[in-house]
Amino acid sequence: MKILMLADDYPPLSRGGGRSVQLLSRELSRRGYEVIVCTKGHQDLPKYEQEDSVKIHRVQGFFHRIPFIYRGFHPPTKDWIIARRLRRIIQEERPDVIHAHGRMLYSTIALKRDPKIPLLATPRDYGFLCPKGRLLTSENVLCDEPFTKNCIVCAKDTLGLAKSLVAYYWIRRNRKKLKSVDKFTAISSFLRQVHMKHLGLSDKDIVMTPNFYSPQAESESQTKMGLPEDFILFVGALAPHKGVDLLIEAYYKLNAKTKLVVIGQKHTHYRYESTEDILVIEGAPHDAVMQAMSQCRFAVFPSVWPEPFGRVVLEAMSQKRTVIASRIGGFKDIVVDGETGIFVPPNNSAELAEAISYLLESPAKASEMGQRGYDRLMKTYTPEVVVPLFVDIYQSLISPQAKVA
Repeated sequence: MKILMLADDYPPLSRGGGRSVQLLSRELSRRGYEVIVCTKGHQDLPKYEQEDSVKIHRVQGFFHRIPFIYRGFHPPTKDWIIARRLRRIIQEERPDVIHAHGRMLYSTIALKRDPKIPLLATPRDYGFLCPKGRLLTSENVLCDEPFTKNCIVCAKDTLGLAKSLVAYYWIRRNRKKLKSVDKFTAISSFLRQVHMKHLGLSDKDIVMTPNFYSPQAESESQTKMGLPEDFILFVGALAPHKGVDLLIEAYYKLNAKTKLVVIGQKHTHYRYESTEDILVIEGAPHDAVMQAMSQCRFAVFPSVWPEPFGRVVLEAMSQKRTVIASRIGGFKDIVVDGETGIFVPPNNSAELAEAISYLLESPAKASEMGQRGYDRLMKTYTPEVVVPLFVDIYQSLISPQAKVA
């Protein structure tokens, strides 16, 4: 079987979604399937290379070359250059199935594909519903009215008025084109529910396939960051929607001796500075993040937005570290409250401070929960469990007689 993966981003130019696509591609290749990846290009990266038997094509689309128009990401519509390159790759490779992750799907839908090549789509955020991709209003409240003119005002502060208008128009106009997708998969129950509701999908149209974690894929840490001896850890984008402000507010309520380490990618509009008690590390490589995971007391992920999944939680669980997480989005699938971690309401610094205080004062309990989290990870979120789910879906699309529940 030959699979063409389409990814909005892919390592080394990657967010969490691109890392997940890379792991899936590698695991499929290890099992003897031929995998071709098409992703965003960059002037400092080769246009084509092979990595662990996975063929990787990097394409600089029209919008990637003019980043001030759409910040270098794939817009919610067809990119003419990417579509042209995809047509050539499909003609040359003749894949058995096309698996699109994110908005690159729009460039695929625009092609006149061979009807024998089925199309599978995995939304890794809310980019098919929301111009910002977050499904969160400007007041940091979960949005229940996508595809309305409210999107223009909501996205204006993030995208600017002109791009907000254009993005809203594209998303609304291209909504019907999503019906040409043969099947959707969702990485969390919440993501599945909102796409069923707002795209009118049935139970059979979209099935669950969570992300997974592969310890074998991790390299040994070579980066030295000068971490404190005793610290709590946050990993994520350095922006309010990830709950960074909330965490700092909760931390200072405690007057704790244990330090707070905040690791993440720098955001355009927000800036966080290190203090005597808080160490802020920007742009740390993944091996360094995992080093911090292995040394922290526990990890805290107080997201305000509904995380599509929460891969960072799996990384903490792999190091037998318990987590504190907002009871929202994909976190609700992964964390078992009181057993593998602690849930707190989003946007509640008082309860977040209480949960942090509890784990600081109960190290034995934190260790016990961390072990249970590790056991849950190995039972539910490994390649051996998840990859066969994708293989079954691919085979069911190629041979419709094979059904997927």
